[in-house]
Order: sequence, then C-alpha cells, then structure tokens
Amino acid sequence: MDVEVREYQPSDLPAVTRLWREIHWIDDSDRMARALEVFLDGADAVVGVLDGEAEALVHRTPGVIRYDDRDLPLAAITAVTTSVIGRNRGLATRLTRASVAEGARAGAAVAALGMFEQGFYDRFGFGSCPYTIQLDFDPGDLRVAAPSATPVRVTRDDWADVADLMDRRRRSHGEVRLDRPQAVRAELDWFEDPFLGFGFRDDAGRLRACLVGTCAAENGPFRVGLLAYVDDADLHDLLGLLRSLSAQIRRVCLVEPARIQVQDLLDRPIRSHDLLEPDHRPPHSAMAWYQLRILDLEACVAARRWPGEEVAFDLVLRDPLSEPTWPGLSGEYTVTVGETSTVERGHRGGFPVLDADVSSLSRLWFGARPASGLAVTADLSGPPELLDALDRALLLPPPLPGLAF
Repeated sequence: MDVEVREYQPSDLPAVTRLWREIHWIDDSDRMARALEVFLDGADAVVGVLDGEAEALVHRTPGVIRYDDRDLPLAAITAVTTSVIGRNRGLATRLTRASVAEGARAGAAVAALGMFEQGFYDRFGFGSCPYTIQLDFDPGDLRVAAPSATPVRVTRDDWADVADLMDRRRRSHGEVRLDRPQAVRAELDWFEDPFLGFGFRDDAGRLRACLVGTCAAENGPFRVGLLAYVDDADLHDLLGLLRSLSAQIRRVCLVEPARIQVQDLLDRPIRSHDLLEPDHRPPHSAMAWYQLRILDLEACVAARRWPGEEVAFDLVLRDPLSEPTWPGLSGEYTVTVGETSTVERGHRGGFPVLDADVSSLSRLWFGARPASGLAVTADLSGPPELLDALDRALLLPPPLPGLAF
C-alpha cells in the first residue's frame, strides 16, 4: 500500500467518519457525525493516507494550561485514531510525533493528551499526571445549602454560552482551557442521550455555573461529564443543585473538582458505603488518564517562583522526540529554582547533577510526583540532598485539567 502523511482536508471527512465509527468513537447517528465535522472544521490535524483513503488521524487543539498562578501555551493532542486497516504500520507514531513537534514549533510550552493506555505515549516524552478521583454517592448525603438562585436548563444549543463559561471558569494549577469553542460544541453533541444540563446565569444573562451529564434511568446514576463555575459560591450552588436531585436520583457519579474533598461535604460517607451490599457499593475510582510533557524548557522553568532557599543543579536531559522541524530538548543545562527561576545551556560545574528523561522532568516540574518518588519509579536520579531540595521547591497542588480531552 502507498502511505502518505499530510494535513487533514475537508474531503477526508467521509473516510474519517467511517474510521471513527469503525473504532466506536462515535455511533451511526447524524448528530455524532455532524459533531465530528464541527470538531475537524478549521482544526490542526494530520492524516495517514493508505491508497488514497485517510486511515489515521491526529488532531491538535491550541490552548493554555495553568502553572501555579500563570498560563502557559498548550498544544493539546485531542484525538489519536487509527482504523483497523491502518494499524501496525506506525501511522499513529508518525502522526503523533509530527503533531507534537509542530505544536512546539508553533510556540506551545507544554503538550498534553488523554491516553488510551500508559506506555504508548512515553515514546514521545509524555509522563503521567496524578490520579483523577471519581466519586459515586447519594446526592441526598450532601451537606450543602439549597442553591441561591433558580437553576436554568442548559441544552446543546447553549454550546456558545458553555464555551464562554469554560474560558472564564475558575482554574487552578494544571487546569486546561482550549481555544476553539467548536471543541465544546462537539463535546456536548457527543454526550449520550438522555442529555441533562443545568446551571445558573448572572444578572447579565451569562452562565456563571453549569453541569452537564447523562442519566441512565429514572433513579440514576446521573453521570456528570462537565462541571464549570466562576467562583466558589457558584460551586456551592452546583452542589446544592445536585442535592436537590435526591428526591428521585439515588446516585451521582462525579469527578472531584480541584482544591476540594467532596467527602468533607457528605453525611456519614463511610457508614453509607459500608451499609450497602458489596455488589452495590459505589465504585469510587482513582486513575491517571492524561499525560503531559515540556516543550519549551525555558518558559516552564521561568513559570516557577519559589520563595524558599534557592536550588541550583546541573541537568542531563534526554528527549526521545526529535523531528526535522523541532530537535527536542536533549542536552545539558544549568537550572536554578528560586524567586526567579532560570535555565541555560551547558553545565556551570560544581552543582549536583540531576539525570532525567523529559517525561520524568515534566512530571516533577508540574508537581505530578516529587523528585524522591520519581527516583524510585521513573527515569530520574540525583543525590538524595538534591532530591529532597526539589521536593520542597517544586511542591505544587496536583495538576488536574478540569476537562476531558
């Protein structure tokens, strides 16, 4: 078969639609197909073509990722798909390498993606981020006040309002904002029916909080797939809204928002869990589902401001990704972490040496895992005194994206 790698073209849509249906990313409905067309319209995407047909696609969406209290430009790899015909030909590898390198060349400081399995994307320098926690609970157990206002329905037709809220929502360390509102429109269309969306609007009519999900049956579970809010009072209103569902809904499935511990707001959570028969206990889960990697080392290092004692070290960095359009980050550097953090090429000498691959360094720098832990489980090593100092200097909240991509 003749193999070609090139940019996605609108004429590829029928082949890509067939591909996505073949791998069960979308069903046979017209709504799902239209959502895919919206998702691809004007997007940064590359395809692998076999005998004139697109049999693989990698999709990239620009955005920003929060690092502490500032934003860094992000290249989000928002789809990696290969048909049955196109598999075992290295297409996903070639397209992903090209897409990540192009994101770096376009100015992104960080790349991130959702993984189908841990391991495959390590070959591009990606490292796993912390666990995302999903809680299942009876909404009647929430110890929160009723909402301060009457909720409104949020439908798929409100996608522009939801996209606007996603841009304005409160974001903590690691949270992602995607630049293309079409991504939100497509995501809402991809929610399974019955689609349920509720929220609150401010005096100007703008959404200040919303949650969107689907409900499997009359009594639930209600699975919340999107939750966004402008400030903490809005979050309380959303939790109060969930509690109001308890007259009918017996179970809510919710990814825990950043900064809070939902169990703090549940009435007798351990007793409620233990009173259930084992086969009916809510399946709380914790799973690392997304990965990231540094693309612009200088920008990422500069984003860290550490008020404690300055930490300086020589870095030996290995990057498995190197493309004709972008050479990757392999090399030797001198890094200083302090009130003003810096990185420069070469070793000054006299500093302790940190040896790491870019996957491990990315996890360390974003606070996904401490240096001392990565030295046990990942490709990172250095003197114990340096690892301890980095544990303190890079102590950050867990980097949670706040949306699925």
